[in-house]
Amino acid sequence: MRTASGIRAYNVAFVLLALLAAPLAALVCLVKPAWRRGLAARLGIGWPARTRGPVLWAHAASVGEVEAIVPVVQRWRRAYGGQVVLSALTATGCEHARRLVPEAEVRAFPIDAPGLAGRVVRRVDPDLFVFSENEVWPNALTALARLGVPTVQVSGRLSPSAARTLARFPRFARTVLGRVTRFCVQADEHRARLLELGVAPERVLVTGSLKGDARVAAPPPFLAAIAALGRPVVIAGSTHPGEDEVVIAAARRLRTERERPVWVLAPRHPQRFGPVAALLAVSGLHTVRRSELPDPADPAALAARLADADVVLLDTIGELAGCYHGAAAAFVGATLVPIGGHNLLEAARCGVPVLVGPHLDSVRAIAERLVAAGGATVVADLEALVATLRGHLTDPEQRARAGAAARGVALEESGSLDATWRAIEDVVHERDGAVR
Repeated sequence: MRTASGIRAYNVAFVLLALLAAPLAALVCLVKPAWRRGLAARLGIGWPARTRGPVLWAHAASVGEVEAIVPVVQRWRRAYGGQVVLSALTATGCEHARRLVPEAEVRAFPIDAPGLAGRVVRRVDPDLFVFSENEVWPNALTALARLGVPTVQVSGRLSPSAARTLARFPRFARTVLGRVTRFCVQADEHRARLLELGVAPERVLVTGSLKGDARVAAPPPFLAAIAALGRPVVIAGSTHPGEDEVVIAAARRLRTERERPVWVLAPRHPQRFGPVAALLAVSGLHTVRRSELPDPADPAALAARLADADVVLLDTIGELAGCYHGAAAAFVGATLVPIGGHNLLEAARCGVPVLVGPHLDSVRAIAERLVAAGGATVVADLEALVATLRGHLTDPEQRARAGAAARGVALEESGSLDATWRAIEDVVHERDGAVR
Protein backbone atom coordinates (compact mmCIF):
# COMPACT_ATOMS: atom_id res chain seq x y z
CA MET A 1 0.00 0.00 0.00
CA ARG A 2 1.49 3.31 -1.03
CA THR A 3 1.42 6.22 1.36
CA ALA A 4 -0.82 8.91 -0.13
CA SER A 5 0.47 12.42 -0.63
CA GLY A 6 -1.80 13.65 2.17
CA ILE A 7 0.10 11.47 4.65
CA ARG A 8 3.41 12.63 3.20
CA ALA A 9 2.41 16.25 3.81
CA TYR A 10 1.36 15.36 7.35
CA ASN A 11 4.75 13.73 7.94
CA VAL A 12 6.69 16.70 6.57
CA ALA A 13 4.76 19.03 8.88
CA PHE A 14 5.23 16.58 11.77
CA VAL A 15 9.00 16.42 11.33
CA LEU A 16 9.35 20.20 11.03
CA LEU A 17 7.29 20.79 14.16
CA ALA A 18 9.19 18.05 16.02
CA LEU A 19 12.54 19.66 15.14
CA LEU A 20 11.31 23.03 16.37
CA ALA A 21 9.84 21.60 19.58
CA ALA A 22 12.61 19.13 20.43
CA PRO A 23 14.89 21.52 22.40
CA LEU A 24 12.02 22.79 24.54
CA ALA A 25 10.67 19.25 25.07
CA ALA A 26 14.11 18.04 26.16
CA LEU A 27 14.40 20.91 28.65
CA VAL A 28 10.95 20.23 30.09
CA CYS A 29 11.78 16.52 30.47
CA LEU A 30 14.85 17.48 32.48
CA VAL A 31 12.95 19.66 34.95
CA LYS A 32 9.62 17.79 35.07
CA PRO A 33 9.95 14.08 35.97
CA ALA A 34 6.32 13.45 35.05
CA TRP A 35 7.16 14.13 31.40
CA ARG A 36 9.72 11.32 31.50
CA ARG A 37 7.18 8.68 32.53
CA GLY A 38 6.54 6.43 29.56
CA LEU A 39 9.09 8.27 27.40
CA ALA A 40 10.80 5.04 26.30
CA ALA A 41 7.49 3.62 25.05
CA ARG A 42 6.66 6.88 23.27
CA LEU A 43 9.99 6.52 21.47
CA GLY A 44 9.16 2.95 20.45
CA ILE A 45 11.32 1.23 23.08
CA GLY A 46 10.21 -1.72 25.23
CA TRP A 47 7.05 -2.71 23.40
CA PRO A 48 6.04 -6.39 23.82
CA ALA A 49 6.62 -8.72 20.89
CA ARG A 50 3.82 -10.94 19.70
CA THR A 51 3.52 -14.23 21.54
CA ARG A 52 1.46 -17.32 20.79
CA GLY A 53 -2.29 -16.78 20.58
CA PRO A 54 -4.39 -13.82 19.47
CA VAL A 55 -3.32 -10.27 20.27
CA LEU A 56 -5.63 -7.31 20.93
CA TRP A 57 -4.23 -3.79 21.01
CA ALA A 58 -6.68 -1.40 22.66
CA HIS A 59 -5.91 2.32 22.85
CA ALA A 60 -7.58 5.14 24.78
CA ALA A 61 -6.67 8.72 25.56
CA SER A 62 -6.79 9.12 29.33
CA VAL A 63 -8.46 7.92 32.52
CA GLY A 64 -12.12 8.18 31.49
CA GLU A 65 -11.57 6.61 28.08
CA VAL A 66 -9.48 3.79 29.59
CA GLU A 67 -12.29 3.10 32.06
CA ALA A 68 -14.79 2.90 29.18
CA ILE A 69 -12.74 0.63 26.93
CA VAL A 70 -11.86 -1.94 29.62
CA PRO A 71 -15.17 -3.88 29.25
CA VAL A 72 -14.33 -4.36 25.56
CA VAL A 73 -10.92 -5.73 26.57
CA GLN A 74 -12.56 -8.07 29.08
CA ARG A 75 -14.99 -9.41 26.46
CA TRP A 76 -12.12 -10.02 24.07
CA ARG A 77 -10.24 -12.01 26.70
CA ARG A 78 -13.32 -14.14 27.44
CA ALA A 79 -13.95 -14.78 23.74
CA TYR A 80 -10.40 -15.21 22.41
CA GLY A 81 -7.91 -15.23 25.29
CA GLY A 82 -4.38 -14.47 24.23
CA GLN A 83 -2.41 -11.29 24.84
CA VAL A 84 -3.71 -7.76 25.45
CA VAL A 85 -1.69 -4.64 24.81
CA LEU A 86 -3.39 -1.58 26.33
CA SER A 87 -2.06 1.89 25.55
CA ALA A 88 -3.02 5.38 26.67
CA LEU A 89 -2.00 8.84 25.61
CA THR A 90 -1.33 10.10 29.13
CA ALA A 91 0.75 8.82 32.03
CA THR A 92 -2.31 8.92 34.29
CA GLY A 93 -4.25 6.88 31.75
CA CYS A 94 -1.48 4.26 31.77
CA GLU A 95 -1.48 4.12 35.57
CA HIS A 96 -5.25 3.62 35.61
CA ALA A 97 -5.00 0.92 32.93
CA ARG A 98 -2.48 -1.02 35.04
CA ARG A 99 -4.85 -0.91 38.00
CA LEU A 100 -7.88 -2.04 35.98
CA VAL A 101 -6.21 -4.67 33.76
CA PRO A 102 -3.10 -5.88 35.62
CA GLU A 103 -2.60 -8.76 33.19
CA ALA A 104 -2.28 -6.43 30.17
CA GLU A 105 0.93 -5.06 28.70
CA VAL A 106 0.41 -1.32 29.28
CA ARG A 107 2.42 1.28 27.40
CA ALA A 108 2.25 5.00 26.59
CA PHE A 109 1.19 5.37 22.95
CA PRO A 110 4.13 5.88 20.58
CA ILE A 111 4.82 9.22 18.96
CA ASP A 112 3.06 9.13 15.59
CA ALA A 113 6.28 9.77 13.70
CA PRO A 114 7.02 8.27 10.29
CA GLY A 115 8.87 5.01 10.79
CA LEU A 116 8.57 4.90 14.57
CA ALA A 117 4.87 4.03 14.66
CA GLY A 118 5.42 1.37 12.01
CA ARG A 119 8.17 -0.34 14.02
CA VAL A 120 5.92 -0.57 17.06
CA VAL A 121 3.01 -1.92 15.02
CA ARG A 122 5.21 -4.60 13.42
CA ARG A 123 6.55 -5.65 16.81
CA VAL A 124 3.14 -5.92 18.51
CA ASP A 125 1.58 -7.44 15.35
CA PRO A 126 -1.99 -7.38 16.69
CA ASP A 127 -4.99 -9.23 15.30
CA LEU A 128 -7.21 -6.24 16.02
CA PHE A 129 -6.63 -2.60 16.94
CA VAL A 130 -9.44 -0.88 18.86
CA PHE A 131 -9.18 2.84 19.62
CA SER A 132 -11.52 5.21 21.42
CA GLU A 133 -13.22 8.51 20.67
CA ASN A 134 -10.97 10.73 18.51
CA GLU A 135 -7.59 8.99 18.82
CA VAL A 136 -6.94 8.95 15.05
CA TRP A 137 -3.17 8.70 14.43
CA PRO A 138 -2.33 8.64 10.69
CA ASN A 139 1.02 6.81 10.73
CA ALA A 140 -0.11 4.16 13.19
CA LEU A 141 -3.29 3.52 11.18
CA THR A 142 -1.26 3.35 7.95
CA ALA A 143 1.14 0.80 9.46
CA LEU A 144 -1.76 -1.31 10.72
CA ALA A 145 -3.42 -1.20 7.29
CA ARG A 146 -0.19 -2.34 5.65
CA LEU A 147 -0.15 -5.40 7.89
CA GLY A 148 -3.81 -6.08 7.13
CA VAL A 149 -4.85 -5.49 10.75
CA PRO A 150 -8.52 -4.48 11.08
CA THR A 151 -9.12 -1.33 13.11
CA VAL A 152 -12.28 -0.30 14.97
CA GLN A 153 -13.04 3.09 16.47
CA VAL A 154 -15.28 2.83 19.55
CA SER A 155 -17.27 5.65 21.20
CA GLY A 156 -16.25 7.61 18.12
CA ARG A 157 -16.83 11.31 17.82
CA LEU A 158 -15.96 14.05 15.36
CA SER A 159 -16.54 17.64 16.44
CA PRO A 160 -17.74 20.30 13.95
CA SER A 161 -14.37 22.09 14.15
CA ALA A 162 -12.42 18.87 13.50
CA ALA A 163 -14.70 18.03 10.59
CA ARG A 164 -14.18 21.49 9.07
CA THR A 165 -10.42 21.10 9.41
CA LEU A 166 -10.45 17.70 7.70
CA ALA A 167 -12.71 19.05 4.95
CA ARG A 168 -10.00 21.58 4.05
CA PHE A 169 -7.65 18.66 3.33
CA PRO A 170 -9.89 16.19 1.50
CA ARG A 171 -7.12 13.91 0.21
CA PHE A 172 -5.61 13.59 3.66
CA ALA A 173 -9.05 12.99 5.20
CA ARG A 174 -9.95 10.29 2.67
CA THR A 175 -6.61 8.55 3.18
CA VAL A 176 -6.62 8.56 6.98
CA LEU A 177 -10.30 7.76 7.45
CA GLY A 178 -9.98 5.08 4.80
CA ARG A 179 -7.56 3.19 7.06
CA VAL A 180 -10.31 2.54 9.65
CA THR A 181 -12.27 -0.66 9.11
CA ARG A 182 -15.30 0.31 11.17
CA PHE A 183 -16.41 3.46 12.96
CA CYS A 184 -18.65 2.90 16.01
CA VAL A 185 -19.77 6.43 16.83
CA GLN A 186 -21.67 7.99 19.69
CA ALA A 187 -24.50 9.72 17.81
CA ASP A 188 -26.05 10.46 14.41
CA GLU A 189 -24.29 13.83 14.20
CA HIS A 190 -20.86 12.16 14.21
CA ARG A 191 -21.96 9.66 11.57
CA ALA A 192 -23.24 12.50 9.36
CA ARG A 193 -19.90 14.32 9.53
CA LEU A 194 -17.98 11.19 8.58
CA LEU A 195 -20.31 10.57 5.63
CA GLU A 196 -19.78 14.15 4.46
CA LEU A 197 -16.05 13.45 4.45
CA GLY A 198 -16.56 10.50 2.11
CA VAL A 199 -16.66 7.52 4.49
CA ALA A 200 -18.87 4.73 3.11
CA PRO A 201 -22.17 4.46 5.03
CA GLU A 202 -21.74 0.74 5.73
CA ARG A 203 -18.52 1.48 7.64
CA VAL A 204 -20.17 3.84 10.17
CA LEU A 205 -22.44 2.54 12.92
CA VAL A 206 -24.13 4.51 15.68
CA THR A 207 -23.51 2.42 18.80
CA GLY A 208 -23.46 5.11 21.51
CA SER A 209 -20.82 5.90 24.09
CA LEU A 210 -19.15 3.13 26.05
CA LYS A 211 -19.13 5.56 28.96
CA GLY A 212 -22.86 4.92 29.21
CA ASP A 213 -22.09 1.32 30.18
CA ALA A 214 -19.02 1.98 32.32
CA ARG A 215 -19.08 0.50 35.80
CA VAL A 216 -20.46 2.72 38.56
CA ALA A 217 -17.43 3.41 40.74
CA ALA A 218 -17.61 3.07 44.50
CA PRO A 219 -17.66 6.36 46.42
CA PRO A 220 -14.43 7.28 48.20
CA PRO A 221 -14.75 7.04 52.02
CA PHE A 222 -14.44 10.77 52.68
CA LEU A 223 -17.90 11.30 51.14
CA ALA A 224 -19.51 9.33 53.97
CA ALA A 225 -17.80 11.63 56.45
CA ILE A 226 -19.25 14.70 54.68
CA ALA A 227 -22.71 13.10 54.62
CA ALA A 228 -22.46 12.44 58.35
CA LEU A 229 -21.91 16.17 58.83
CA GLY A 230 -25.24 16.83 57.10
CA ARG A 231 -23.75 19.04 54.40
CA PRO A 232 -24.55 18.77 50.68
CA VAL A 233 -21.81 18.04 48.15
CA VAL A 234 -21.32 19.87 44.86
CA ILE A 235 -18.91 18.38 42.31
CA ALA A 236 -16.85 20.42 39.86
CA GLY A 237 -15.40 17.68 37.67
CA SER A 238 -12.64 17.77 35.04
CA THR A 239 -12.19 21.54 35.16
CA HIS A 240 -9.82 23.58 33.00
CA PRO A 241 -8.14 26.98 33.35
CA GLY A 242 -10.83 29.65 33.23
CA GLU A 243 -13.31 27.34 34.94
CA ASP A 244 -11.54 26.88 38.27
CA GLU A 245 -11.79 30.63 38.86
CA VAL A 246 -15.56 30.57 38.22
CA VAL A 247 -16.03 27.55 40.48
CA ILE A 248 -14.03 29.20 43.27
CA ALA A 249 -16.08 32.40 42.92
CA ALA A 250 -19.30 30.35 43.12
CA ALA A 251 -18.04 28.57 46.22
CA ARG A 252 -17.33 31.93 47.84
CA ARG A 253 -20.87 33.11 47.05
CA LEU A 254 -22.55 29.99 48.42
CA ARG A 255 -20.47 29.52 51.57
CA THR A 256 -22.76 31.87 53.50
CA GLU A 257 -25.95 30.04 52.49
CA ARG A 258 -27.88 28.02 55.04
CA GLU A 259 -27.31 24.92 52.87
CA ARG A 260 -23.55 25.52 52.78
CA PRO A 261 -22.09 22.94 50.39
CA VAL A 262 -18.77 21.17 50.41
CA TRP A 263 -17.27 21.40 46.92
CA VAL A 264 -15.22 18.61 45.43
CA LEU A 265 -13.04 20.31 42.83
CA ALA A 266 -11.30 17.95 40.40
CA PRO A 267 -8.95 19.61 37.87
CA ARG A 268 -8.73 17.68 34.61
CA HIS A 269 -4.97 17.18 34.57
CA PRO A 270 -2.67 16.20 37.48
CA GLN A 271 -0.12 18.88 36.59
CA ARG A 272 -2.76 21.44 37.51
CA PHE A 273 -3.28 20.23 41.09
CA GLY A 274 -0.60 22.62 42.35
CA PRO A 275 -1.77 25.73 40.44
CA VAL A 276 -5.40 25.16 41.50
CA ALA A 277 -4.27 24.69 45.12
CA ALA A 278 -2.53 28.06 44.82
CA LEU A 279 -5.76 29.69 43.58
CA LEU A 280 -7.65 28.20 46.50
CA ALA A 281 -4.99 29.33 49.00
CA VAL A 282 -5.67 32.99 48.22
CA SER A 283 -9.45 32.61 47.87
CA GLY A 284 -10.33 32.68 51.56
CA LEU A 285 -11.99 29.27 51.23
CA HIS A 286 -11.12 26.56 53.75
CA THR A 287 -9.55 23.92 51.50
CA VAL A 288 -8.31 20.40 52.18
CA ARG A 289 -6.46 18.26 49.71
CA ARG A 290 -7.82 14.76 49.21
CA SER A 291 -4.29 13.34 49.37
CA GLU A 292 -3.82 14.83 52.85
CA LEU A 293 -7.03 13.57 54.46
CA PRO A 294 -6.69 11.26 57.48
CA ASP A 295 -7.07 7.52 57.08
CA PRO A 296 -10.78 6.55 56.83
CA ALA A 297 -10.10 3.98 59.55
CA ASP A 298 -10.04 6.99 61.90
CA PRO A 299 -13.52 8.48 61.24
CA ALA A 300 -13.27 11.01 64.08
CA ALA A 301 -10.09 12.54 62.64
CA LEU A 302 -11.59 12.53 59.12
CA ALA A 303 -14.77 14.25 60.32
CA ALA A 304 -12.77 16.86 62.22
CA ARG A 305 -10.68 17.66 59.16
CA LEU A 306 -13.75 18.07 56.95
CA ALA A 307 -16.04 19.86 59.43
CA ASP A 308 -15.23 23.39 58.27
CA ALA A 309 -14.10 22.58 54.72
CA ASP A 310 -15.45 24.61 51.84
CA VAL A 311 -13.54 22.71 49.16
CA VAL A 312 -11.95 19.29 48.86
CA LEU A 313 -9.32 19.48 46.13
CA LEU A 314 -9.42 16.05 44.48
CA ASP A 315 -5.71 15.63 43.77
CA THR A 316 -5.92 11.89 43.16
CA ILE A 317 -6.54 9.80 40.04
CA GLY A 318 -9.52 7.53 39.44
CA GLU A 319 -11.84 8.75 42.23
CA LEU A 320 -13.92 11.38 40.43
CA ALA A 321 -16.56 8.97 39.10
CA GLY A 322 -17.23 7.67 42.61
CA CYS A 323 -17.57 11.19 43.99
CA TYR A 324 -20.83 11.77 42.11
CA HIS A 325 -22.69 9.38 44.45
CA GLY A 326 -25.07 11.39 46.59
CA ALA A 327 -24.00 14.78 45.27
CA ALA A 328 -26.55 17.57 45.20
CA ALA A 329 -25.35 18.76 41.78
CA ALA A 330 -22.39 18.48 39.46
CA PHE A 331 -20.74 20.95 37.11
CA VAL A 332 -18.87 19.14 34.32
CA GLY A 333 -15.84 20.94 32.93
CA ALA A 334 -14.52 21.86 29.48
CA THR A 335 -17.88 23.54 28.88
CA LEU A 336 -17.40 27.07 30.22
CA VAL A 337 -14.27 27.33 28.06
CA PRO A 338 -14.20 26.41 24.35
CA ILE A 339 -12.98 22.83 24.66
CA GLY A 340 -16.19 20.93 24.06
CA GLY A 341 -17.09 19.04 27.23
CA HIS A 342 -16.21 15.89 29.14
CA ASN A 343 -18.22 12.86 30.25
CA LEU A 344 -21.72 13.87 31.38
CA LEU A 345 -22.91 10.32 31.96
CA GLU A 346 -20.84 9.70 35.09
CA ALA A 347 -22.92 12.20 37.03
CA ALA A 348 -26.18 11.33 35.26
CA ARG A 349 -25.88 7.61 36.07
CA CYS A 350 -25.68 8.54 39.77
CA GLY A 351 -28.91 10.54 39.54
CA VAL A 352 -27.18 13.90 39.97
CA PRO A 353 -28.43 17.13 38.33
CA VAL A 354 -25.86 18.19 35.73
CA LEU A 355 -24.67 21.74 35.03
CA VAL A 356 -22.68 22.59 31.92
CA GLY A 357 -21.42 25.67 30.15
CA PRO A 358 -22.35 26.54 26.55
CA HIS A 359 -19.31 24.91 24.85
CA LEU A 360 -20.63 21.42 24.11
CA ASP A 361 -19.22 20.37 20.73
CA SER A 362 -17.87 17.04 22.02
CA VAL A 363 -20.97 16.08 24.03
CA ARG A 364 -23.77 17.95 22.28
CA ALA A 365 -26.10 15.02 21.60
CA ILE A 366 -26.17 13.74 25.18
CA ALA A 367 -26.21 17.30 26.58
CA GLU A 368 -29.28 18.16 24.50
CA ARG A 369 -31.04 15.00 25.66
CA LEU A 370 -30.26 15.75 29.29
CA VAL A 371 -31.43 19.37 28.97
CA ALA A 372 -34.64 18.36 27.17
CA ALA A 373 -35.44 15.82 29.90
CA GLY A 374 -34.77 18.32 32.69
CA GLY A 375 -31.67 16.52 33.94
CA ALA A 376 -29.17 19.21 32.96
CA THR A 377 -28.96 22.99 32.83
CA VAL A 378 -26.74 25.13 30.61
CA VAL A 379 -25.13 27.93 32.63
CA ALA A 380 -23.38 30.64 30.65
CA ASP A 381 -21.54 32.41 33.46
CA LEU A 382 -20.97 32.75 37.20
CA GLU A 383 -24.37 34.29 37.89
CA ALA A 384 -26.22 31.47 36.16
CA LEU A 385 -24.07 28.84 37.88
CA VAL A 386 -24.77 30.29 41.34
CA ALA A 387 -28.50 30.72 40.68
CA THR A 388 -28.95 27.17 39.39
CA LEU A 389 -26.96 25.65 42.25
CA ARG A 390 -28.90 27.68 44.79
CA GLY A 391 -32.12 26.24 43.37
CA HIS A 392 -30.87 22.65 43.67
CA LEU A 393 -29.49 23.21 47.17
CA THR A 394 -32.62 24.84 48.59
CA ASP A 395 -35.33 22.83 46.83
CA PRO A 396 -35.01 19.06 47.44
CA GLU A 397 -37.95 18.30 45.14
CA GLN A 398 -36.38 20.20 42.26
CA ARG A 399 -33.09 18.40 42.88
CA ALA A 400 -34.81 15.01 42.98
CA ARG A 401 -36.71 15.65 39.73
CA ALA A 402 -33.57 16.74 37.90
CA GLY A 403 -31.57 13.82 39.26
CA ALA A 404 -34.22 11.29 38.26
CA ALA A 405 -34.37 12.79 34.76
CA ALA A 406 -30.60 12.59 34.44
CA ARG A 407 -30.57 8.96 35.55
CA GLY A 408 -33.34 8.12 33.09
CA VAL A 409 -31.35 9.50 30.17
CA ALA A 410 -28.26 7.64 31.33
CA LEU A 411 -30.21 4.36 31.43
CA GLU A 412 -31.40 4.99 27.87
CA GLU A 413 -27.76 5.46 26.85
CA SER A 414 -26.77 2.01 28.11
CA GLY A 415 -26.39 -0.82 25.62
CA SER A 416 -23.42 0.60 23.78
CA LEU A 417 -21.14 -2.20 24.93
CA ASP A 418 -23.30 -4.90 23.35
CA ALA A 419 -23.70 -2.95 20.10
CA THR A 420 -19.99 -2.21 19.94
CA TRP A 421 -19.03 -5.81 20.62
CA ARG A 422 -21.33 -7.02 17.83
CA ALA A 423 -19.58 -4.63 15.44
CA ILE A 424 -16.15 -5.88 16.56
CA GLU A 425 -17.15 -9.51 16.07
CA ASP A 426 -18.49 -8.70 12.61
CA VAL A 427 -15.13 -7.17 11.70
CA VAL A 428 -13.23 -10.18 13.08
CA HIS A 429 -15.41 -12.64 11.18
CA GLU A 430 -15.18 -10.64 7.95
CA ARG A 431 -11.40 -11.11 7.89
CA ASP A 432 -10.10 -14.63 7.36
CA GLY A 433 -7.33 -15.18 9.87
CA ALA A 434 -8.06 -11.96 11.74
CA VAL A 435 -7.57 -13.90 14.96
CA ARG A 436 -4.60 -16.22 14.68
